[in-house]
Amino acid sequence: MKVSDNIDRIDNTMANSYFVNFNGEKIIVDAGTPGSGRKIVAYLESNKIRPDAVLITHYHPDHVGGLLSIYSRYHMEIYVPSNEANIISGVEKIPSKPLMPKIASMIIHAKSVKEIKPVSEMSFKGINYMKTPGHTRDSTSYTIAGENIIFSGDAAVNLHGKPGYNKAFSAAPAMAEKSVKDIESMHCLILPGHGNIMDFRKSV
Repeated sequence: MKVSDNIDRIDNTMANSYFVNFNGEKIIVDAGTPGSGRKIVAYLESNKIRPDAVLITHYHPDHVGGLLSIYSRYHMEIYVPSNEANIISGVEKIPSKPLMPKIASMIIHAKSVKEIKPVSEMSFKGINYMKTPGHTRDSTSYTIAGENIIFSGDAAVNLHGKPGYNKAFSAAPAMAEKSVKDIESMHCLILPGHGNIMDFRKSV
């Protein structure tokens, strides 16, 4: 699905994954499940795209499960929330609370990738990150200079047309609530991890 001249939402991934072509850099935002990873590779191959990096919003397996498929094919850079790097790389186990992400990880069986870097080391001109914690301890969203767009991951998902968060999957609901409000107050196009895109650019 075409979002703008520079952004596509990749079809049929379990959690939303996006392709960004900005300043000559070819970026994937979130990697879906293992099955979604194969669909992302198929999308890239069909469009003759070799990605420079994958940006991850948080450690849940429906957002990192496809990393191994993509990395095995392209060996691109992978940038992840700094305080979740040990979980994504498999050094640290997924926290037992809240319970639902732990259950999801046992169902999805996402294999970890060791070759990752914290977002603090990311240096793509015009592509920036912001901390939007609560859904996970270090949920991270991404913005693009001049685009008035935010990739919110699950920090703000589409709940009946409005930004919200899934309480059953969120580590710190009060922080998650604040992050949703922070994202909504930006008055931008919200590209969520689940559900359709939300246009708050004309909100006042």
